[in-house]
Amino acid sequence: MRLARVILVIQVLVFAGFGLAYWFRPYEMANLNGMLLMETASVSNVRVYYGGLQIGLALFLLWALRERERVRAALVLLVLMQGCLALARLGALWLDDAALPAFDFNGLAYKLASALLAAFALSRLARPPLPDLPTNGDLDDDPVPPPRRGEGRDTPAQGLPEIAPGAPGER
Repeated sequence: MRLARVILVIQVLVFAGFGLAYWFRPYEMANLNGMLLMETASVSNVRVYYGGLQIGLALFLLWALRERERVRAALVLLVLMQGCLALARLGALWLDDAALPAFDFNGLAYKLASALLAAFALSRLARPPLPDLPTNGDLDDDPVPPPRRGEGRDTPAQGLPEIAPGAPGER
């Protein structure tokens, strides 16, 4: 459990750090990736998708650290997210003929390492105990007979008026 928490805390720091950097310094962070922000919409998109999304992920991981059951879900999120991002980077390498800057290779290494470490921590977490299931000797093969009409009631159903004997509609 300690390894899982350490991995999550590191991810919180990385996501929050990059999220805040992209939020407050979108031009500089975009330039590191070789992007040029020409319009206000592009600056807004960088702030939202690179900044806000990472800050939101950091907050989710921080929230997940508070309870043991949530740690497993946070690790699954990290494995899937970082694994998919690593695959996307590999796909970009293939599509762009490996013409990516060192920044992208570092990002690929980070994402692969994060996904693998999260998967390792997930495999090391203790599984929640399974509920006690009945053994073959505990099973009852005799069917329970359905209740018969009128059995088990001493009074008429509450809220329903008593019907006087006679033909329907007669009083």
